[in-house]
Amino acid sequence: MMSDFETLSDLIKVKTVDCGVLVADLHPADFYLPYGWPFPVLTDMAFHITVLSGELDITVDDKKYHCTAEDNNLVDIKPFNKVSSIRPGNGFSGMMLALSRPFIESVMKGRKPIRAREILAMKANTAVTLTEADIQRIAEHFRVVRENCTDGSDARLDQAIFCYAALLLHLNIIRIVSSKFKDEAALQGASGNAARILEQFFVLLDEYVSSEHEVAFYAAKLAITPHYLSMISNRFTGCSASRLIADSLMSRAYDYLRNRDYTIQEIAERLHFSDQSSFGKFFRKHSSTTPAAYRRNVL
Repeated sequence: MMSDFETLSDLIKVKTVDCGVLVADLHPADFYLPYGWPFPVLTDMAFHITVLSGELDITVDDKKYHCTAEDNNLVDIKPFNKVSSIRPGNGFSGMMLALSRPFIESVMKGRKPIRAREILAMKANTAVTLTEADIQRIAEHFRVVRENCTDGSDARLDQAIFCYAALLLHLNIIRIVSSKFKDEAALQGASGNAARILEQFFVLLDEYVSSEHEVAFYAAKLAITPHYLSMISNRFTGCSASRLIADSLMSRAYDYLRNRDYTIQEIAERLHFSDQSSFGKFFRKHSSTTPAAYRRNVL
């Protein structure tokens, strides 16, 4: 079974792929999808598209974004996002960096992970508008990655340089997007009561999500209505409270499935599903695969 990273790679005609990293200069002719085939749903990887000219339409988590060189000029996809359409327009040109989940996990191994609530708080930043200076910074890092693309040889030093250059580009994009998110949050008064409620919600998710899966539980803890909690969640993250619960629960499920010490039945019990079948249905709904298939692909 092909991974979504491999599927994305097949969609791009001209690219460099090595060690779970894809780098490509993009034009409309570089995208290939056999006539009559639906666009595949892509998830479980990180990738960035920088729009340098023309237009690009992309659908992420069922929301459509219209991207130009002036607006929404950086598309930032996280592993928990779901991409269901990419359509370049005439005159489009851009840059793509894609990182497979195994690559991300290998380079981050042993490092302190980003907290789930910090990742979820960035979820709304899918298509962002960067300054020309920021785009030039990204383009310069991209040039370094491109110059260090390997030729398919097994030279370990060449591969290491390429991988570290790609990781540096990825981390710089995250830093630029995160900085922009914080600036906008400050302008919008994100230090207000609604933002504090959302932060408390993320704290509660960290503590209870393995056993509590309903919005009503968290709303009661926060002494607000479920509707108000979802309204706040949508305002700051672009997702409903139930979606944030599901994302956090899936994050726990992914962690357990990557550990062979637990059977799938034991994972279902740890995450307080009524049985293994219920866990399987939930997992498939949010990942388009089964727990067993996911475990086979990552271990």
